[in-house]
Amino acid sequence: MMRLRRLVDEIAPPLVAIGLALVVWEAAVRALNVPVYLLPSPSASAGTLFGLLAAGWTEPNFVGGAPTGLLRDAYVTLLEALIGLAIGTAIGVTLGVLMAVFRFAEQSLYPVASAIRATPIIAVAPIFIIWFGVDVAPKAAVVALATFFPILVNVITGMRSIDPSSLELFRSLNASKREIMWHLRVPNALPYFFAAMRLGVSLSLIGATVGELVGSREGLGHMITLAAIQLRTTEVFSGVVVLAAMGIVLTEIVAIIQSRVLYWHESERTAQIGPRTTARTQRRLSRA
Repeated sequence: MMRLRRLVDEIAPPLVAIGLALVVWEAAVRALNVPVYLLPSPSASAGTLFGLLAAGWTEPNFVGGAPTGLLRDAYVTLLEALIGLAIGTAIGVTLGVLMAVFRFAEQSLYPVASAIRATPIIAVAPIFIIWFGVDVAPKAAVVALATFFPILVNVITGMRSIDPSSLELFRSLNASKREIMWHLRVPNALPYFFAAMRLGVSLSLIGATVGELVGSREGLGHMITLAAIQLRTTEVFSGVVVLAAMGIVLTEIVAIIQSRVLYWHESERTAQIGPRTTARTQRRLSRA
């Protein structure tokens, strides 16, 4: 019962805000008689979205053509995002551990990683398309490029920001460097890692969409581009809504995994208590 109440408390405010925004949007479009190709009403966009979803998994009529359904494009974009995120995570964790342990690795590799991060993704995407074609591979490469740096930085920060007293305790017990790594540095880096993953899932969808906007034969980015060229604005909004929904779901999946892995961490225990319980506990302590 408490979990249900806490869930309602968390979901109700944003749902009310979104509902009010949609009502104002619908009323403004109808009152001002805005053309549908400029700004469609939420009801028109919802109708188009339901129609595309109801069409199911359908192939384009020709290569690069507009699909009559949305599920295949969503699947392609999700696949590109997940593959690229996995590659970016592997690169970020590997380089982060090396840089955290070996100072020479940080001095030699971190400037290169910073230069890659500073390069606009949309400028690099055409190069990957020339190298790998227009299939999944170039978009996955763009996603890996977009996601590895936050994970790299957070892994380095987490592995180095350990409690000095804990480190002294391990050393006093004659713990080896491997034991300090696995039992102190890695657990301390996990909260930082999951914080980077929450950002990474959003960046993965952005990277996949950018790659599809530059050059692709399918995917939500391709669908949005084709619809925008032909002024099918309701389809553009439908693609954006699906991308947002995918981002929310992926972020929640990461949050669930984090709560299961970091059940011992104080941040998760505080989150499980909830604001009302925390306030009640504070009142009891003040009375005592």
